[in-house]
Amino acid sequence: MNLTLAPLRSHRDPASARRRALAVDAAIVLSAAAGFAHLVAAPSHYTWWPASGVFFVALGVAQLGYAVLLWNGANNRRFVQAGIWATVGVILLYVASRTVGLPMTPPVPSHGGRWVAGRSMVPNGDKFVAPIDLFTLVAELLVVVTMLAMLPTRSRQRTTNGLMGIGVALWGAAFVFLF
Repeated sequence: MNLTLAPLRSHRDPASARRRALAVDAAIVLSAAAGFAHLVAAPSHYTWWPASGVFFVALGVAQLGYAVLLWNGANNRRFVQAGIWATVGVILLYVASRTVGLPMTPPVPSHGGRWVAGRSMVPNGDKFVAPIDLFTLVAELLVVVTMLAMLPTRSRQRTTNGLMGIGVALWGAAFVFLF
């Protein structure tokens, strides 16, 4: 096993085709961990709102499928970038669910209530973060970091700039809406 964080290698070189970079192995493990965490959390979400449980199962299967595809050598630039952006989307969805809330969710009966626009779907959602939430969030953040390391330099720079642009835009939106 190659213990470097080298960018993607050409499949024309037989020696490099047999080895995976450490970043690929890390992305496999982290994506699988996040997928299993979503599958573990799916039943409790299903009892609260069936659509949420189905989403968690679909997300868990997708993350496990992504890990399997990486394991089998599917790690070209576009595939890696798709994984980065999909994972960032999942992270943003989670953050929104714990801060401003998601408008399509039903009331949370066990938390007393009703959904109010602009509020977390879980009352005190910012305080309602379970250990499995943190585990999954950290795994997904590390998936993004390791997949960035897998990209060739120019693609890594462009993708990082895009991620930073989204971060600045979200920060600006929060500043405008909160102050």
